[in-house]
Amino acid sequence: MRKMKYTIKDIAKITGYSVATISRALSGKEGVSEEKRKEILRIIDQLGYIPNQSARRLRSKETKNILVMIPDIENYFFNKLIKGIETEAREKGYNIILGDFSDSQEIEEEYYKMMKGQIADGILIVGSLSEPQKVVEMSRQFPMVVISDYFSDELVTVCIDNFKAAYDATMFLYKCGYRRIAKITGKIGAMLSQDRLKGYKMALENLGLSSDEKYIKYGDFKYESGYKLAKELLSAKPCPDAIFCSNDEMAIGACDAAKELGFSIPDELGVMGFDDIELSSMVTPKITTVHQPRYEMGKLSAQLLINILAGEEISKGKYILDTSIIPRDSTKNANITK
Repeated sequence: MRKMKYTIKDIAKITGYSVATISRALSGKEGVSEEKRKEILRIIDQLGYIPNQSARRLRSKETKNILVMIPDIENYFFNKLIKGIETEAREKGYNIILGDFSDSQEIEEEYYKMMKGQIADGILIVGSLSEPQKVVEMSRQFPMVVISDYFSDELVTVCIDNFKAAYDATMFLYKCGYRRIAKITGKIGAMLSQDRLKGYKMALENLGLSSDEKYIKYGDFKYESGYKLAKELLSAKPCPDAIFCSNDEMAIGACDAAKELGFSIPDELGVMGFDDIELSSMVTPKITTVHQPRYEMGKLSAQLLINILAGEEISKGKYILDTSIIPRDSTKNANITK
């Protein structure tokens, strides 16, 4: 039995909305409420309707677009990553569509639904709020490469060794003379946050230092959580003499909190970040951090996806890039290297 083919006029009759309203909902233009747009997209998804423009693209087999899905466009981590993706994509004749799902699983799901209309040939996804198996299922429907975070060996993933990077960073703080080393994590639901916490704990264990829970706080990668949680840590007795943050934004927040409380950085308190965003070298004090090769990660991920789209057989699993420690003013003995 053949599946019925719907036109936009059919969709209008079924939903009770005008053709113009349906068209605006599909294109994302203003003039349609969020509630109405969601209802229309839900019905369209149930009916399996594909807009004419997308149908033409399906017949031609490609759009020359890549959908780049990120959780928070305001996060400084993504600028060089996106630049690397775009550089590689343009060199190979592709455009990128930037999809910011704003830390919302609902919006993330909407982008997957949009892919059914083939707005792009493949997906580069940086983190996800979905269950790992859901991401794996999506990779079976659409060519996909995951960047930074890790979900499954069934996926092609470009990342760093977060465990090792956090282990090395903690060891560096110890070499600088710090002994009560606290940790502010990123979103603990993310595998990379868990790996960074594990690396920190393993380093302390190997150094014979206890990983006291009062020295571990759970952040969200934002400046405000670094600021707030650093104040909590610095009220402990005895307070830590170093704070290792899971990204630079939180480290900057931690430095500001410490300065407000009268702590001298780096003599009384060392602060270490992660990512090496541009801002980390512009603030006072300049932040000691773990350099993550974001531009190179972007280029490699785009290259792998384009190779997949070209029909090449790409091995699944992790493609791991190296990290390094960048000593700056927020830690003592900044001339020490690993």
